[in-house]
Amino acid sequence: MNKIERATAALKQQEVDRPPFSFWYHFGLQHLPGFKHAEAEIGFYRAYDLDFLKVMSDYPYPLPAGLQSVSTEGDWKRIQPIKAAAEPNLPWAQQLEALSIINAQIGKEALFIETIFSPWTTARRLSGSGALLAARSSFPETLLAAMDAIATSLAGYAAEAVARGAAGIFLSLGAATEAVMSKEEYAVWGRPFDLKILDAVGDAPFNVLHVHGSKIHFDSVMDYPVAAMNWSHFATAPALKEGHAISGKAVMGGIDEVTASHLTGPEIARQVSDSMAEFGSRGLLVTPGCSIPTDTPVRNMQAIKSAVEAG
Repeated sequence: MNKIERATAALKQQEVDRPPFSFWYHFGLQHLPGFKHAEAEIGFYRAYDLDFLKVMSDYPYPLPAGLQSVSTEGDWKRIQPIKAAAEPNLPWAQQLEALSIINAQIGKEALFIETIFSPWTTARRLSGSGALLAARSSFPETLLAAMDAIATSLAGYAAEAVARGAAGIFLSLGAATEAVMSKEEYAVWGRPFDLKILDAVGDAPFNVLHVHGSKIHFDSVMDYPVAAMNWSHFATAPALKEGHAISGKAVMGGIDEVTASHLTGPEIARQVSDSMAEFGSRGLLVTPGCSIPTDTPVRNMQAIKSAVEAG
């Protein structure tokens, strides 16, 4: 199988010659132009011969002119929908340029997906955790309107990313966990906005839901319209095989990102081999449960590929 065939078959939970694999980390290049971001992503993909590429775009969400953060109710009222493709001076333009370059360079040989951080995660980054929770308590309707504006902006960006060649999005949920809010609260402050983004790219074949954190609300989001689920299954329930059974979707996992940087090459290879043996061949894409540390040794990342190919 070639890389596109392998990843596509795994997402459809069909037989594969071997599970596709990938991994990712934050490059920290948001201060550089988009072509530099693209160069780093393409170089990473080629260096480790990944089966698919998850692009890690870290450029900041565009704020209205004059705002450095969002704290007051008046600040939140200034948050309005943004059209990513129509405003070339915004940081997102650099991400979109990177996606176009990535597509031109590797789009015919491998699938790639773009990382989208959920509206709640985005709002937290704009204001800080404490300020966001205070806003939710003090002026919930204003905050809900701002969240909807953020979701509308992210939905438009996601659609543009797919138009630039991405096979889908990797939607990262940062609040679907008891550490941040209850399931009932997430039904109000998370789910409607997540689904607005996913609805915008509903025809994309490689949409992934990443549920970040521990004590996650897996049951509450397993019905999201995505092809695959990803979570830190070494650190939080459900186990990889159980999550596959519960959701009925392909799953991405098998690598413990927490230990990836300090295991030896043979140890991480054994971890991957054990995960593959326990799970089976259908519906698995071998990946970490979240970003691996940027200081993960090259030999460890090379060991992942060797373990997958050895079966």
